[in-house]
Amino acid sequence: MYYQVTIGYETERQDRNGNPVLEKLKYVVEAESAEETIILSAKYIGSGMRSGEVLEVKQLPIDCIISEKETPEYYK
Repeated sequence: MYYQVTIGYETERQDRNGNPVLEKLKYVVEAESAEETIILSAKYIGSGMRSGEVLEVKQLPIDCIISEKETPEYYK
């Protein structure tokens, strides 16, 4: 299954209360469950230089992926 994960990364900007403003980026993760998606996302965040947190996880309703890896016959 594929999941869309929204990760919030802290920026140097601050809001009116002095809290860091989050930059929200969306990623697609292939995993067996939402729990596995969170674990993989946390590892991804931990491997980077910026501080971030998983804000949202939702399942993507995808029936088929057309890509060079999944369907190389179309890329010849």
